[in-house]
Amino acid sequence: MFWIVLIAAYLIIALCLTVVLAPKLLRKTIDFFSIGSRLYLVGIFRLALGVMLLVLARHTKFWGWGYVVTVGLLLSASGISLFFFALRRTKKLLTRLQQQSNLTLRLYAIIALVLWGLLIYALLPATSR
Repeated sequence: MFWIVLIAAYLIIALCLTVVLAPKLLRKTIDFFSIGSRLYLVGIFRLALGVMLLVLARHTKFWGWGYVVTVGLLLSASGISLFFFALRRTKKLLTRLQQQSNLTLRLYAIIALVLWGLLIYALLPATSR
C-alpha cells in the first residue's frame, strides 16, 4: 500500500510539473474527465487514496502524522462529495477552472507540487519499514 500511494503521489507531481511547463495539458485533462460520468472515476481515486493515507498515517514520524491525516481526510471528503453534488454543478466549477489564466494555473500547480512533495517527505519513514 505504501508503494501505491507513493506512485500516485509521484504521478501527481509529474502532472504538476507538466502543468507548470504547459498549462494546456490541464485544460485537456479537464475536458477528458468532463465527458459523461468520468468524474466519478476521479471521486473513486480520491476516496481510495484518502483512505490509504489514513491507514498509512500511523507509520509516519510524529511531525508528519497530522499532515498525512489531514490530507487523507480532505481527499476522502472530496472524493465522497463528488458523488453527492450534481454533475452539472461540478462541471460548471471545472469550466471556471479552465477559464483561468495560464499564470493562475501554474501557481495552482506549484502549490500542489509543494503540498504533494511534503506528503512524500512525510511518508518516507513509512517506506523504510
